[in-house]
Amino acid sequence: MAQAECITTAIRELMSRGQPLKSTNPVWLAHIEFVAALAGNVPHPTYADVDSEDLDGRADHLEKVFAALHVYLTAIIADTAHNVPGGTLDRRYLDNLFRDLSADALAVIRNAAEEMREHENWRAS
Repeated sequence: MAQAECITTAIRELMSRGQPLKSTNPVWLAHIEFVAALAGNVPHPTYADVDSEDLDGRADHLEKVFAALHVYLTAIIADTAHNVPGGTLDRRYLDNLFRDLSADALAVIRNAAEEMREHENWRAS
């Protein structure tokens, strides 16, 4: 966790070009946090002899990426909705769409891991 904090701080410093952050723009700040979250959550490679634990690790990684992206997406949607007249941007629809996409993607990987685990257990017995 300390390493992630160092990465986040370093990214903030790079993006502000060494100057203290002056902007309170939520989209800009959300962008910095998203980039920092990605940098602090590097995926582990998968190889030809992938096993169920590798797939579980990949799903855990992707879950963190989706969580960071959701925060970023929410900030962008909120800022955009604030500037679109008449409430024509349906925030809930976009949020639900993102939640469905991320849940489906994670379910595919987790289901594959479970099937692989059953196959591994069958071979071991």
